[in-house]
Amino acid sequence: MKLKSFSYLLLVFVLLLAACDSQLPTPPPIVINITAVENSTALAQAIDEALVATEQANAHLTETVIANNGMTLTPSSTPTITPTPTISPTRPITATPTLTPSTTFTPTYNPILTNTPAAVTNPSFGWIRFLNSWVNPNGQTSKTPVDVFINEERVARSVAYGEHTNYYQVAPGAVRITLGAVDAQSSTSIATTVVNVAAGGVVSVLALDLGEGMELYPVPEDVSPLAVGASRLTIVQANPGLQAVNIDAPNKRLRLASNLKIGDIIGPLEVPAGELTIDLNRVSAINVNTIASLPFDLTGQVSHILILLPPASQATGLVTTALLQTGLTGRIKSDIGIRIVNALPNIGNLQLIVGQTVVNNLAVGNISPSIPIPVLGTSLILVAQSENTNNIGSNLLGPYTKETEATSDKILLLLPSAPQADTPYTPVTFAQNAPRSAINANIRLIHGFPGAVPLNLQIKPIRPAGVDANGQPQEAPGWASIGQAEYATASAYFSRSPEVYAVRVVQAGSQTVLAELPPQQFLAGGVYDFVVTPGVQTGSAQLLMVEPTVQITQLVQGSGNPTAVYEAVSGTLTALAPVQVAVTITQTFTPTPSRTPIPTNTPRPTNTPEYRLPLLLVNPAPPQTTLNTINLVGENFQPKLQYAITLDSSNAPILIGQINDDGTLLASISLPENLSIGIHSLRVCVDCRARGLQQAAYAQFIIADPRVTPTATAQP
Repeated sequence: MKLKSFSYLLLVFVLLLAACDSQLPTPPPIVINITAVENSTALAQAIDEALVATEQANAHLTETVIANNGMTLTPSSTPTITPTPTISPTRPITATPTLTPSTTFTPTYNPILTNTPAAVTNPSFGWIRFLNSWVNPNGQTSKTPVDVFINEERVARSVAYGEHTNYYQVAPGAVRITLGAVDAQSSTSIATTVVNVAAGGVVSVLALDLGEGMELYPVPEDVSPLAVGASRLTIVQANPGLQAVNIDAPNKRLRLASNLKIGDIIGPLEVPAGELTIDLNRVSAINVNTIASLPFDLTGQVSHILILLPPASQATGLVTTALLQTGLTGRIKSDIGIRIVNALPNIGNLQLIVGQTVVNNLAVGNISPSIPIPVLGTSLILVAQSENTNNIGSNLLGPYTKETEATSDKILLLLPSAPQADTPYTPVTFAQNAPRSAINANIRLIHGFPGAVPLNLQIKPIRPAGVDANGQPQEAPGWASIGQAEYATASAYFSRSPEVYAVRVVQAGSQTVLAELPPQQFLAGGVYDFVVTPGVQTGSAQLLMVEPTVQITQLVQGSGNPTAVYEAVSGTLTALAPVQVAVTITQTFTPTPSRTPIPTNTPRPTNTPEYRLPLLLVNPAPPQTTLNTINLVGENFQPKLQYAITLDSSNAPILIGQINDDGTLLASISLPENLSIGIHSLRVCVDCRARGLQQAAYAQFIIADPRVTPTATAQP
C-alpha cells in the first residue's frame, strides 16, 4: 500500500515539473467522430443495390447483396430462394357409373386455322347433286331406291341408300329437285323441294328423316381449293335419338363442334388430312364422357360430308352410325382431277401417295376420289397394304401438255405387269375428253380385265315395245354392241340418244356376259366411261361407270339451241338412210389357244346432206360500186321468221321484215346519205331475240366516190 502511494506521488511530481517547464510544446487536440448507423439506412441501401442487380437480370447477385447487408431469406449459409410447390386440384369422382369403363383425358383444343387460297369459281353456273342418306329413326335404311329429277328432267335412275348422283351444272337461281319411284313419272313424287343455287355455288341435297318423315335438305358446300395436307369436312346431325354432344378429334387436338343437336350442320371445316378419330362427348356430363368413337380416313385436298345416322339396332349398344361421302373439290386453274382405279388382283389393297395426298386402303376394283394434281405432273407412290406393307413402285403422272388433256379429267388404271417387268404394275391414263354434244350422250369402254380377249360394250334401251305405222306391235329393243376394246386400251366415244339403257360387257365373238350394270340414265351432253376391272372374287369381273367431276349437260340450255337443232336434223336423216347388211363369215370355236376372230360391225351408210348455210347476195356486188341503193337476195333462211338488217357495227336496224315461206329474202334498201366512201358490211339476222334462232348472214358493198365517174366493167 505504501508502495502504491509513493508511485502516485511520483507521477504527480513529474507532471508538475512538466507543466512548469515552458520549453515543452502543447500536444494538439485529437477528435474522434463516432456515427451511429441505423438498420433502416442499411436496409434502404441494400434494397437499392438489389433493384440495380435485378435490372441486370442477375438474381444471384441480388441475393448476395441482401445477404451481405445482414439480411438472409433462409437460415442457411447459402442465400437461395426455395420455390413453394402449388397444390394440384383433385378431380372429383362420382359413384354414378358411366358408359365408359374409365374417364378420359380432357383435351386442350387448338383453333382450326385455314390457309385456303382464293376460290376459283365460274359465276355463270351453279352445281347440284343428290345424296341418298334416308334412314328411319328406328335405324332401318330405306330399301326402295329412287329416281332423281332436276327441273322435271330425270338425271339419275334407281339411286339406293348410300349412293349419290354426280354434280350437274345448272343455271343459277331456283332449282327444283324431285324424288320419284323408279321408272314412274315425276308427277308422282315421293318428295320435292326448291333449292336456291347461287352463281358459282355448289349444293348437295340430302334425303333425311329427322323424326317427322323423310324430307330433302340442302347442304351448301365450299369449293374453294384446298391446301396440300388439308381436308374439308361438313358434319350433319341426322340422328333423332342422339342427345346433345360435343364432337372432338383427340388425335388432332381439335374441337369440331359444341352442343351439336338434331338437324345441325357444322362446317365446312378445314382439318388435317389422314386418320381422324371423332369422339362424341356428352354435353351434360361434368367430366369428359365419350359415348361413341368413330374412326375415319380423310383424303387430302378432298371435301367430305359426314352424316350421323341412327344405328341399325339398339341391341348392338351403338348410339349412332355415320355415313361419310366425298364432295366436289375446288381446283386452281393449273390443276386437273384424276381418279385412280385399282385393277391389281395379285396385290390387294393399296395406299396411294399422289404428290403429298394420301389415299388409304383402295381395294381391288374400287376407284379413288377425284384428286387435284398439277398439269405439269406429280409423283405417284404405291404401297401394298397387305400383311407385309411394302413400297411396290413409283411413277410420274403427267405432264399433260396437249390442249385436249390440259383441261379434262383423267382416269388412271393400275394394271398387272408382265412377270419380267421391274414393277408389278403398269399405269395407263385415259382422258375424259369426249366431244361435246347438244343432244347425245357419249359412251366409251375401257378394258382393264387381265387375261380376257377383246371385250364388247353392249347397251339396250329400257322402254316398252311400240307399234309401227300399221298399228302392228314391234319387238322390244335388243342388245346392241357399240364399242370394242383390247386389254389396257379404250374404245372411241360413241354417241347415243339420251334415255335409260341397260349396260353389259361380253367377250368378243360371243354372248358370254362378264359384268352388267343396272339400267342407267344417260343425259344429253353427258360423258360416261365404263371400266371393266377384276372383281372381289378371284376370276370375277365388275363394271364401273366413271363420270367427269361435273356433268356439263344440257340442263342449262333451252330447246331452241341451234346446235341441238342441227344435230337432231342430221341424226334423223342418218337414221332414215337405207340399211345395208354386211355378211360376216364366222367359224366354229375350237379349244385352242388361238384368238377368237374379231367380229365386224359394219356401220350404216349416211345420206345426210351437207348443212345448207344461209346465202346472201348483194347487187351491185363488189368491185362494182353504188351511191344510194342496193338490192338483196337471200336463201336457206328459216321460213316465216322476222329478220333485221343492220350496217357495219351499228345495232340499229335499217330494215325489218319477214322471211318468205320458201326461206328466201328479197329486199331493196335505200342507203343512208351519210355513209362514207369505201367498203361497208351488211348483216341479216333472223330471229335475233334472246334464246332465238339468231341465224345470221353477211355481205359487203362499196360506196362510190360521187366525184369519180364509174367506168364500165370489162366483159370477158
